[in-house]
Amino acid sequence: MQILTSRNRGDSMLKVIASIVVAIIVMVGVVAFIGSRLPVAHVASRSVVINAPTNVVFSTMTDFASAPTWRSGLKSVVVSTDSSDGHQRVLEDSKSGKMTMEVEELVPPTRLVTRIVDEDLPYGGAWAHAIEPQGNATKVTITEHGEVYNPIFRFISKYLIGHTGTMDTYLTDLGRKFGATVTPVDAAPVPLK
Repeated sequence: MQILTSRNRGDSMLKVIASIVVAIIVMVGVVAFIGSRLPVAHVASRSVVINAPTNVVFSTMTDFASAPTWRSGLKSVVVSTDSSDGHQRVLEDSKSGKMTMEVEELVPPTRLVTRIVDEDLPYGGAWAHAIEPQGNATKVTITEHGEVYNPIFRFISKYLIGHTGTMDTYLTDLGRKFGATVTPVDAAPVPLK
């Protein structure tokens, strides 16, 4: 019969810790490798039908300063105008951090294009919104023309979170703003131009 000494227990514990560390390093390496094989750019598109007139839905979507009153996870919004080109800038502070977007195109009440202008984020791209009347209701389609620069985030975005997660939250919140539970569905892409 062998009696375990504190030294033997300590050696066993170190082996377990070393094995765990090696396993984590290998997993991160595999995730980074798979992520590096994925394309940087992606296009994903979702839509919902909102039971409200098109001009009202469009007005709600483009009243950026009021967005924290209906968008979940959005703490605050600061709206400004870029003095160099006159485009509207929207700084959002959410549970995920801060992000600045520029309004590239605004065609009331049918089209909106916003683009991330922060250069220090691990992702970027643009959202193209199409707002279409459907009788007394409105079909809202958002297409994410996105880029994920970091291979680990690319893996997470593709396989764990999905490219549609942020759009789905936005569209679900928009439906709730108008008193309805909506379920986003896949849609034909809205072009950037």
